[in-house]
Amino acid sequence: MKQQNKSLKKIGLFLLYTFSITWLSWITVIIGNRYFNALWYGQPLYWIPMLIGAMGPAISSYIIYRQFNEDFDNKSFAKFIFGKKINRKAWLIFGSYIIWRFFMVWISFGINDLTSIIYIFLNLPLFLIGGGFEELGWRGYLQPQLEKIFHYFPSVLIVAVIWSIWHLPLWLIKGSMQSTLPFGLYILVSIILSFSFTTIYKYTNNLFLCVLSHSWFDGCISLAVSIGSTGYMQLNLNWKVFLVFILELIISVALGI
Repeated sequence: MKQQNKSLKKIGLFLLYTFSITWLSWITVIIGNRYFNALWYGQPLYWIPMLIGAMGPAISSYIIYRQFNEDFDNKSFAKFIFGKKINRKAWLIFGSYIIWRFFMVWISFGINDLTSIIYIFLNLPLFLIGGGFEELGWRGYLQPQLEKIFHYFPSVLIVAVIWSIWHLPLWLIKGSMQSTLPFGLYILVSIILSFSFTTIYKYTNNLFLCVLSHSWFDGCISLAVSIGSTGYMQLNLNWKVFLVFILELIISVALGI
């Protein structure tokens, strides 16, 4: 019971830090849009609060790690990120998901231009800051703490729901891809990705490979994003998209269990 209370305290502080950093940053964009005709999607200043908000889970994991580790130093935090030496099994799991991502957009969205991979690599730093480093918080910190209280399966579902709610302000920012999707559908995708990213982390024991996997997913999905008549991003969904995501869920759950 004492261990559970300690874990709950850490989880509470992590969520407080994460939501405070992110929501304050993204609400700044919302206020700028609605009251000052500023910080519109695509403008240079728009990206400052947006990327700070996206780094909320990573910043919070650093704060928590430092707060509850007396022997904390930057080397120990680096070890937390990079973990143990990557073995052949870890590379196999990581590589399989990387290949699957590109195969996924090829099957579901009809994108089969291999030169698109160059686009992903060129924009990888943006995908790392804008999405990948979230994994330091979600899979690197929140998931392990929840597993001290709950079993694996419900822990993944809880992280997915929290992850979805954390994104809520983006539905109030015109131009964000999230604003074009139903929130219920977004929760479903978050559940699928939570199982996938958790499986990668469990098999590789290397958080940075999970960060790269998240970034690669964002990069692959960005290939399928188009600009609508309003001048903002949109994602055209079809039955193939749902089929490949359900297939990914089945495989990830099976591997995780």
